[in-house]
Amino acid sequence: MEEKDLLQEQYGFLVQGYRATGASKVLETDQGLYYMYEVPAGYKNKNKFIEKVRNHLNQQQDIRMLKLVKTVGGQPHFISDEQMYYVYRGVREGDQENPHFTQGQSLAQFHQATSAFTSDKLFMPYSSLGNWPSMWRRKLRHYNEYRDELDEASAELTPMDEFLLTCYTYVYQLGEVAVQYLQAAEYDKVVKETAGLGKVAYQNFDQGYMLWNEKDTRLIGGEWNWVLDMRARDVGQWIKAETKRDGWNDEYVASFIDGYNGVSPLLTGEYAVIYGLLLYPGRFLRLVEAYKELPVEERQEVNVEAWQKQLEDELASMEVALRKYPLLISQQYGVSIPQIDWLWRQNDEEATSIRYEEAD
Repeated sequence: MEEKDLLQEQYGFLVQGYRATGASKVLETDQGLYYMYEVPAGYKNKNKFIEKVRNHLNQQQDIRMLKLVKTVGGQPHFISDEQMYYVYRGVREGDQENPHFTQGQSLAQFHQATSAFTSDKLFMPYSSLGNWPSMWRRKLRHYNEYRDELDEASAELTPMDEFLLTCYTYVYQLGEVAVQYLQAAEYDKVVKETAGLGKVAYQNFDQGYMLWNEKDTRLIGGEWNWVLDMRARDVGQWIKAETKRDGWNDEYVASFIDGYNGVSPLLTGEYAVIYGLLLYPGRFLRLVEAYKELPVEERQEVNVEAWQKQLEDELASMEVALRKYPLLISQQYGVSIPQIDWLWRQNDEEATSIRYEEAD
């Protein structure tokens, strides 16, 4: 059943159109506007964690949540094909004069509101705090194991398999450099220094999690995407998502960081941790994992050009960001971090060198 039909069946409205807004989809229905989010089905087990965070946020006067809509069966979400869907009632949105600045400002206020949140041992499965290097290495091992599977496969490789083998060295080196960079940036120390500046982050922060109604009241959603982690995660993921969507833009990124810093200034060490996150090809590896999990017969039938373009775009968009980000934060905030000037890819040639240098 198509997503549109599923939504109509579960919520009883008629979907007349919808559009993507980064983290969510805006649904235009015969019963008004709604926002739809989706996450892996396993996230349904986060109920107690989400409830505790929501109760904590409800005590903060400047934090308001979107109104969750229950299905016709009275459930807060529904599951289909290993995906969980949940829906909020839409609002009349107001235009922001400087949306990037306001997004940064709002994100900082959200982090501040969670700074006093007290966790629980039961919530450890939803925590990534302090675990980035080990998580990244584990995903790189999985990527390496898949490469070995392709090398040892007796069946003829598909064009997609051949593409993945071609770019393997580049992507694996990129991931390894990201881990090394994170450790050199004293990641563990930054985790401790920022522990009191925000406890809750989003899995992959993007536009669509925070919006404003016509009365300029900020509303937030996407709670099944909440995790326990440092605030630098959200800043880095926003930069990644914005760059992927519209390309690198100095003005947009600076405006977002300015908005954030106006509420709760980033520490010097956080800028380097953010750069490590930009280096790590997490979205590329997730796409490879999704392809790997397809049944063999479906792999044979994938639109190879579309998959390759999506994977190539993930790498190409971030290459620009990795060159521009250190220069921007040096010029705008006087923060100098080691810059990676490396792996410039030349037409199908694999990158061969890595060079560290201080940003001007």
